[in-house]
Amino acid sequence: MDNIVGLIGRDEVVADLVAEIRKGKHVVLTGSVGIGKSSVLKAALDQAGSHVDLIIRLHDHQAKGQFVEMARQMLELDLVTAKELELPVKFHGIVGSQIDWGEIKGQVNRLNMRDLTQAVIPALARAPTKPIIAVDDLTTLTPTQMAFWLAIFEHAQIIGCASEKKAGVKKLWWKMREVQVKPLPATVIREIVKSYVTAKGILIESPEQYISHVIKQSGGIPQAIYDMLDESGKERIIDKRKVREMRHDAGVQYLDFTPMVMILGALIVSMRYIGMGTGDKTLYIMGGMGAALFLTLRFFIFKGVGR
Repeated sequence: MDNIVGLIGRDEVVADLVAEIRKGKHVVLTGSVGIGKSSVLKAALDQAGSHVDLIIRLHDHQAKGQFVEMARQMLELDLVTAKELELPVKFHGIVGSQIDWGEIKGQVNRLNMRDLTQAVIPALARAPTKPIIAVDDLTTLTPTQMAFWLAIFEHAQIIGCASEKKAGVKKLWWKMREVQVKPLPATVIREIVKSYVTAKGILIESPEQYISHVIKQSGGIPQAIYDMLDESGKERIIDKRKVREMRHDAGVQYLDFTPMVMILGALIVSMRYIGMGTGDKTLYIMGGMGAALFLTLRFFIFKGVGR
């Protein structure tokens, strides 16, 4: 995604995160799915430079998988021993980086969260420098899993991402400084779209309409911008019809008035027929006026939602 959207417009949030990393703070990056939290995290770690001596990057989205991945990387860095991971005796005394992960992966996977925590915490405590553990997703944590992470907090600096701060793990969030990754502003999206169109050599019948549509439908979310640009990049010529057909779930959501309009229309027609059947001229006239008003409002309603 970065080769299309990049980190344009993220300088401020990256600088903010770098400052927190250098202070040794625990940080949680928040923002909706696809907003670019992982990209911001990676850029900040790269920019932190000399202040980051030991990094453990966790890409798994489930807590158990994260702890297994942590154990793997710590073994490769010679931070944890085979004995601490309860591996067979034949691995004891062998430097971790020389052990074939494929041969022991199944055995480490069979360890529960408690056993994994008991193995990695002493290793983190004796590390030459305080490690930074960068976690791509802390969203799915449960209250039980939170306890294991809180134990890790005492021996490592945690920089994580979460699309939602669940109430059940508040104690975790209390220990972390929140840095919000917000949707990109229209000016930045405009710059991204123009650069992409120029680089790809796409012919667009109405460039301004195309840009405005991407801004509207993407909702400022980089993943949505990427999806729309990547899809439209498969076309050599984009006319106005194709622009109007471009949609993304991240964009502006319209209320579906169809059921309401059908019910209202049925009520108006019913009023007229009841008026005719009962000889009630007032009801008949009101039904006629309602029909006229209905047709007028229907035109503006559907025009307003872009139908």
